[in-house]
Amino acid sequence: MKVRRKKRGWKRLWWEIRYWLASVALRGLVQLIRFIPFRLTFSAIEGIGRRIAWRFAGKYKKKMLDNLTSTYHNSLTDEEKERIAQESFRTMLTGFIETFYCVHFYDKKFDPIIVLEGRENLEQALALGKGALAVSAHLGTFTLLGAKLNASGFHLTWIMGGQPHPRLAQVWSKMGERVGTGFIILDSLFRFHREVLRVLRKGEIMGFICDENQKHGGVEVEFLGRVMALPVGPAVYHLKTGAPILPMFILRQKDGGHKVIIAPPLEIQLSGDEERDIFTIVTEIARVMESYIKKYPGQWSWISKRRIRTRTRRKTFLEGGETPLS
Repeated sequence: MKVRRKKRGWKRLWWEIRYWLASVALRGLVQLIRFIPFRLTFSAIEGIGRRIAWRFAGKYKKKMLDNLTSTYHNSLTDEEKERIAQESFRTMLTGFIETFYCVHFYDKKFDPIIVLEGRENLEQALALGKGALAVSAHLGTFTLLGAKLNASGFHLTWIMGGQPHPRLAQVWSKMGERVGTGFIILDSLFRFHREVLRVLRKGEIMGFICDENQKHGGVEVEFLGRVMALPVGPAVYHLKTGAPILPMFILRQKDGGHKVIIAPPLEIQLSGDEERDIFTIVTEIARVMESYIKKYPGQWSWISKRRIRTRTRRKTFLEGGETPLS
């Protein structure tokens, strides 16, 4: 994980102006969405996604199809890849709008159509008194997961990383707080570590999105047909605190509803070698994410960059790759 460096001079000024305008626009959209009819918006998004937006997706369409090819190779036809990419694109559009409506209308519009499966797994894990580490992916409208858990009597805190400016991070954080989801903004590694431990000591849930390549600090594992450096946070905090790791995903249903699935805690045989154990845990998380993504490929964000330069000092125990990257 890396804290973004501060810009200087005119670049700093332009950066501040640009993201001030972006944060104002985002806050305005949050307020405006209250006055737009719910059904009208989703009907329009469905039409735009099917007929207009996909035609102009351009480089995003190419990136999604390239990622699908890297994962499935020739096991899918071009037509099947196109269908999955279109479904994924519509899922992202719909999920974006659902996130905004959720801020104002979660209790009335969303909670009745979201089913919680595996509650007993979470209750048993939290009963150990060490908190829980939730691992998830950009699958379905994952932003609704924390809201459903809060409505069910649990509290989830996400890590807010990868935001281009603190102003945007604050807007997203306040949106989450409206539905009972906490956020830890990654502005200081010391503060980040302290806040994660605080959440676990309170016996709450610390959530990690684990399906993105890390430029710094990840560990290399095989994921969806490629070698990627996935985040080590869940592994590190599991070894440090003993908090159980539970896969959690939210999936869109055919009737328009959603299902939150909380799987049993991962059972991992540890060796006592910290680096090897981190690799083992991250690999197991990758396998679980793969199983859900391949079962519901149209609900995953194939638009993600998955082949970028990575720098990490952590060992990988992949065949022929036991030395850290430079």
